[in-house]
Amino acid sequence: MNPNAHDSAAAWITGLGIIGPQGSGRSSLDALIDRPRACFSNTPSEWLGHPGTPDAYLGSLPQSLHTVVETFESVSTDRSCALALCAAEQAWMQAAPVCDPFRAGVFWGTGMGGLHTAESSYNRFFSEGLALRPMTVVRIMANSAAGHLAIKYKLQGPNHTYSVACASSAIALGEALLAIRSGRVDIALVGGSEAMLAPGVMSAWGALRVMSTRKSAPNAQLACRPFSSERTGLVIGEGAAAFVLESPRHAKARGAKPLALLSGYGSTCDAASLVHPKTEGQARAMHLALQDAGLQALQIGSVNAHATGTDAGDVSEALALADVFGKHCPPVSATKSLHGHLLGAAGAFEAAICVASLQRGLLAAGLGALPLDPRCAHLDVVTGAARLAPNLEAVVSNSFAFGGSNVSLVFQRAPV
Repeated sequence: MNPNAHDSAAAWITGLGIIGPQGSGRSSLDALIDRPRACFSNTPSEWLGHPGTPDAYLGSLPQSLHTVVETFESVSTDRSCALALCAAEQAWMQAAPVCDPFRAGVFWGTGMGGLHTAESSYNRFFSEGLALRPMTVVRIMANSAAGHLAIKYKLQGPNHTYSVACASSAIALGEALLAIRSGRVDIALVGGSEAMLAPGVMSAWGALRVMSTRKSAPNAQLACRPFSSERTGLVIGEGAAAFVLESPRHAKARGAKPLALLSGYGSTCDAASLVHPKTEGQARAMHLALQDAGLQALQIGSVNAHATGTDAGDVSEALALADVFGKHCPPVSATKSLHGHLLGAAGAFEAAICVASLQRGLLAAGLGALPLDPRCAHLDVVTGAARLAPNLEAVVSNSFAFGGSNVSLVFQRAPV
């Protein structure tokens, strides 16, 4: 283990909140790990009349959570913002921090901010000929969630929003780690939220020809199959995950106990293509994260892969993992096959799975990886059922985005 992981080199995670296709709260996440299932539904039939909207699988919130989300909605909150408020409340209540408001900040990620409001406003203006509502602008803006979180919890330090496609909330976590290390803040409310499930947005994703559809996949349980030779594409989901990060000094002073540690952050850009991933950039992000955490590749017990279930993405990441870990690649979890791709919230959502794995000594399984794509056959993909890992000490979580942005994070088991 890295001897510096328990001091100022790492941030302590003292609170965690989550809401997504699997449900709300930590118990819903544990249940998904214990009983892997694809939390997918079909595109609503009324959407299919719109041009280009695919008959695809979606990772939408369960019906039972609609009233929960509504309690966080207001005239100034888009659905994405409401999800952020829900996840953040769980994390803040668990951490129960007492802090100097000027040394506490918000670091939030979202891919496209208030798209629900944007789409409904376009329809209202162009199709219905109606004037837009007074709070339309603040509902759409990408930093709306971060602003709401700062107001709710009186956090008067830095307030930053990162919009870097699928790497957004992973970057938020990494930048919060740097801010805590540098002494700029003692505590950070960090995470990501995304709510893109609307007919126009789905039509746009459908045009990219990367989505798993009911025509290509036999059923919802096999809709997303990362690393498999029988993959059919990705599934778009919605949700949010939030964390309270603290400096060890601040957490110890108030008697807080960490759930896990965030100890490494690597970030690169391919600078080659907006949509086609590059193995070299992904591998370098992992190398940098390990170096930042002060760990060797052999000390990593698991990787939560970006693993969207697309041919280019899966193969590029598989090659990057071989570059970093060689013949000793640790077991790989590909959990988007369960909850879908939460886009800007994906990094934070999958970080929550890493925290749960470290706490429980249990590697999350995906579904449908077998038969493996021959180009990915060197990977030990955890599939079907969670795998016991009682000596799990450190994990890597990958988030790779359109625009060529690559982020890797290293999480470590909390000190006893």
